[in-house]
Formats: sequence, structure tokens, C-alpha cells
Amino acid sequence: MVARLRRPVPPPERLSAKDVLHIIFGFLMLPLGAVILYRVLRTAPSLTGIVVGLAFMAFGVHRLYTALTRCRMLRRDRTKS
Repeated sequence: MVARLRRPVPPPERLSAKDVLHIIFGFLMLPLGAVILYRVLRTAPSLTGIVVGLAFMAFGVHRLYTALTRCRMLRRDRTKS
């Protein structure tokens, strides 16, 4: 099997609607994951519920991190021009 090399992501030209939605969903996933985790632990603790709650929170952090990285790339490219 041939290993694929990752090409660097080109810097964004502008902040798109997709970027804004990623930021909004990232912020929404954090409290949703916390609520899932809280309710699972309060009612009937199960491994599945705990994993789902933590996964929502981790994916929200990941979305915010990638959005922040794209915004930094955009700002850096705007200051170069």
C-alpha cells in the first residue's frame, strides 16, 4: 500500500460561511458534550454515554482549534499583502 503524503493546506483567502459554521458548532458541541456527560453520570453511568460525552467535547475543541488556525493563517496572509 502506498503511503499518501499530506499536502499543506493552502491558506484561506477570506473567512467563509463554512468557517463561521465550524466555529458555531464547535462552541455548541462543548456544552452539549458536558450536558450528555452530566446526565449520564447522574442517571445511569455507562461507558458508552461517557465516551459519547467526551467525544462531543473533544470534537468541539478540535473544531475550534482548526478554525483558530485558519483565522491565524488568514490574518498572517493579510498582513503580508
